[in-house]
Amino acid sequence: MKPRTIAAAIILLLLFMLVPPVSATVTFVTSWHDTITKGDTVTLTGTGFSNGTVSIWVIGRNYLDTRTAIPDRRGNFSFVFKPEDTRKFSSGQYAILVQDPGQNAAVEIEPFVWDEGIKIANRGKIVTDIGKKENLGAFVREEVDQILQTTNRSDVDDIITPYYYYIEEPVVHFDAVTGSGTASRLPGLTTGDKVVVSGTTNVGVENQLRVEIRNQTSRALIIAGSVPVVSGSIKNRWSYELDEPGLQEGEYFITAGWLKGSTGGTGSALLTVAQEPPPPMDSPAAAHGLDSEFDIFLPVLISAVALAIIGIIILASVRR
Repeated sequence: MKPRTIAAAIILLLLFMLVPPVSATVTFVTSWHDTITKGDTVTLTGTGFSNGTVSIWVIGRNYLDTRTAIPDRRGNFSFVFKPEDTRKFSSGQYAILVQDPGQNAAVEIEPFVWDEGIKIANRGKIVTDIGKKENLGAFVREEVDQILQTTNRSDVDDIITPYYYYIEEPVVHFDAVTGSGTASRLPGLTTGDKVVVSGTTNVGVENQLRVEIRNQTSRALIIAGSVPVVSGSIKNRWSYELDEPGLQEGEYFITAGWLKGSTGGTGSALLTVAQEPPPPMDSPAAAHGLDSEFDIFLPVLISAVALAIIGIIILASVRR
């Protein structure tokens, strides 16, 4: 090989070594920022994973599970936590650990769940113990730190990145209510008014809520419909409208609930619809009513007066 060719090859090799590898990134689609709602769908996508199978750990209150995802040739992967997965979560802090096996493409760090506790092993050799699964509490950062410390060993090139989320029960709230619970009450309406109810929820925007309006006493269904959950600036939002003529006079019980079965997440509020009061006597409508009656009575009065005058004239003529 010529000296120039050797020099060029060395330069190319040096340039290649100086170019940093593409860093891996992970994106989550959750119910809301840093929040996962029980029973909701969570989507995890990753790019830049070129070292083989990715391990996904989930650790939280009384819970530890591991899954795997296989990246494609470009290092991209996608993983979905289905509703049946997230229903198993409990309220509190959870960590999702994404584990890249490193340059050797071999997973060194892995968990073993035994009756006496959760053991973390390096190539099958126990290196730390994070305690029993049933003792994992509402905050798991300490246990996660123990797991992360195992990657600092000289014979480990696994890269484990934690992502923290809070698990919440699904909830649906109404706007502008007074009171709380089943005593929550919306501002009253009158017959003929357009009915608009709205509120907030922590369920994801891929979901819908079912809104029902029932008679408060009999619980007979008056009307129902499904509305989408839309993204809001603070919380996701929902809204339901019933156009004019609205509802008849009475007391109504309104519920807005998640369509995903028995996962909870139903809000309720009471609504009173009153009969529209008659206009006061000095109102334009009342005045118009009097004018109308007067307009009908005036021709009759004039005719009667005219007949009376004619009668008087005829009577006078006869007497003469």
